[in-house]
Amino acid sequence: MTQSELVSIISAFAGEGKMSVDKIVISIQGFWVFKEKPFFREQLREMDQKFPKEWFTGDCKSSRTNTDSITIMKKKIWITMLFALTSGFANEVEAGIAVSNAEPSKPNIILIMADDLGYGDLGCYGSKFNSTPHIDRMAEQGVRLMDFHAASWCAPSRCGLMTGFQANRRGLNLAKRITVAEMLRNDDYSTALIGKWHLGMTKGLHPLDQGFDYWFGTKGSNDWDGPNPIIYDAFKNAPESAWKTPLYKDRERLGICPQSQFTKRYTQETVRLIKRHKDKPFFIYLAHNMPHVPVFASDAFKGKSRNGVYGDVLMELDWSIGKIIDALKETGIDKKTLVVFMSDNGPWTMFQEFGGVANPLKGEKGTGWEGGGRVPCIFYWPDKISPSVNEDLIVNTDLYATLASFAGVKVQDGEAIDSHDISNLLLSGASSSRKKHIYFHHQPMAWRNGDYKIHFQTSDRIRNPETGAMEGKVVQDPPLLFDISRDIQESKNIASEYPDIVQRMTGEFNNAIEALNNGGIYD
Repeated sequence: MTQSELVSIISAFAGEGKMSVDKIVISIQGFWVFKEKPFFREQLREMDQKFPKEWFTGDCKSSRTNTDSITIMKKKIWITMLFALTSGFANEVEAGIAVSNAEPSKPNIILIMADDLGYGDLGCYGSKFNSTPHIDRMAEQGVRLMDFHAASWCAPSRCGLMTGFQANRRGLNLAKRITVAEMLRNDDYSTALIGKWHLGMTKGLHPLDQGFDYWFGTKGSNDWDGPNPIIYDAFKNAPESAWKTPLYKDRERLGICPQSQFTKRYTQETVRLIKRHKDKPFFIYLAHNMPHVPVFASDAFKGKSRNGVYGDVLMELDWSIGKIIDALKETGIDKKTLVVFMSDNGPWTMFQEFGGVANPLKGEKGTGWEGGGRVPCIFYWPDKISPSVNEDLIVNTDLYATLASFAGVKVQDGEAIDSHDISNLLLSGASSSRKKHIYFHHQPMAWRNGDYKIHFQTSDRIRNPETGAMEGKVVQDPPLLFDISRDIQESKNIASEYPDIVQRMTGEFNNAIEALNNGGIYD
């Protein structure tokens, strides 16, 4: 059957008032879309066998004056059967055409970052001490990443997240890069930073200069304006009033914010923005100050956990997640919103009850051990992301390309060169393309390729908690080698058993450093 013959039949069908003109057009399109489908072709073959071709060629409208009632009936049967196939697809095809002709729908994006949260601090990551039901529910209903890495220190981690560049690249200048906020704002997103910035306040580095329409938060860590921030006793004995951390709104300094009010105020501000911007795509980067020391919870959570003040603080962070999810549901945009929850680096365990844990990992923030940079990360997007647990290697720089993909934005040439798009992993369970990762704190310390990790320098902590003095790194010669897939605790050095792997990975490590220093890509 030719297209003109189909049009002739459809014209007759329209003359009988069976379908609107728009639906007729859609049905024609539907026929040519679906005519090659096996089931559709089989139905057409059956029709052709039942009814001779001459019954549906020529001017179908003339059949109204045909005295042969059987012929009229058969023509109408054929037309009816045809439209039972084509018009059945009309709505679906019409919707598809509308989507193809319009801009792809852009999801809202809420990126939530905890500060110094350890790998073992959440119930969904194995904690038996901290109560985090809302975060655990996100993990159950979303994708929980088990091998997700950030830089092991605050500012480098945030720089990598914002730019998609490995933060220890020589010559990396945040002011000259297109941040993820700038990328999304250029694509008509409303953008806001709620919380800690920690990437500079001078001209060109201020959040409002880096792609955010709005900022409400602190310039850096909550321990900057108070007692010596690197001595354990400072946190053990000092009252909340000892810290004088100011809040900022855009470029205005608002005044001192009590430590116990950070989480509450950030949550209220985030909920306000959700309700205000519910009708337009938005990007909210919620960067909590907690549970970075000093840790204080508001009155509603003080003394309510089984794990002291640190547990109280995590209860409040979990409450914050719950309030945000509730706000998305109340505004009817929960299924239009991607929520990502993560930590900037590992826990500061040397502060004991004021710090988290990395269990079952070794090390803390600032170290090259897994506990320094392997952190919780959860992607949550109802009806879009299916629940799963993923154990592929992923790095926080990968969020840049991934968010760009979800937003339908092309990453500009030369930007985010250390970012791998993991959108297919999240949507369909595809494997991560990343196999390699470099660990650093001020300088490169370790190298990962697949299941194997090699250490060239190690440290168990950054400073002596009693004196605040920096502790040096230990050069490992020969290097230490671990099979991370079997020994996540990094407890068994297998370098002597696999000298060939040590040699190969040493060469890879040196090549990666050279690439980072010369603007190249190491993976």
